[in-house]
Amino acid sequence: MKTDPESFIRANTDILAPPHVPEIRLHLAGEAHELWLKTEEELERIGLPPPFWAFAWAGGQGLARYVLD
Repeated sequence: MKTDPESFIRANTDILAPPHVPEIRLHLAGEAHELWLKTEEELERIGLPPPFWAFAWAGGQGLARYVLD
């Protein structure tokens, strides 16, 4: 059974504010290790790339803070 990418993201992330930009809410991984383990098999089946999208990277946080300020 093929998983829908949107359903997978919603089921494996929480709506959180990344550090340094509490004004923004994103679908982020609450537990990184668990998501990485799941994705090895599930993401391959549904054609999603590795879950870099599930983490607020420092550069993105800095840029978001700059834009908001």
